[in-house]
Amino acid sequence: MGKELIQNRKGQKIVSIIKRTENQKGLVFVIHGLGGFKEQPHIQTMAEAFKDKEYTVITFDATNSLGESDGNIGEATLTNYYEDLEDVIDWSKNQKWYQEPFCLAGHSLGGICSILFAQKYPEKIKALAPISTVVSGQLRLEANRKENEQWKREGF
Repeated sequence: MGKELIQNRKGQKIVSIIKRTENQKGLVFVIHGLGGFKEQPHIQTMAEAFKDKEYTVITFDATNSLGESDGNIGEATLTNYYEDLEDVIDWSKNQKWYQEPFCLAGHSLGGICSILFAQKYPEKIKALAPISTVVSGQLRLEANRKENEQWKREGF
């Protein structure tokens, strides 16, 4: 296990943990949700599930989260979480353990980031595990008609 400091495209520090396996059968990036951090129990559970299957596991604290990375939680956005995921993956490409296709697992905001990455780069993805993912506003509105009608009345 090794802690790595990665610099994102904005010059901010991203703190990551790489758990390597001797006979690597795959690679996975595990992404926490809004207000989360890499050591949360559910993030560690996802990471351990892959580690048990001999995957090298990368967890990291997105910037503007509650973890060790730079930034302020009040400035957290989907965009910065997604860009941090891309930046961690780009950094990983230069490591000897990097391989494609790889897996993405994410919780909440991390889940939607993993989906968006897979949509943009489907050829890089072996498997996707979005857990309790954020969904788009349009899908949310369609899922609950009563709330949709209230939102229309109130001008949303």
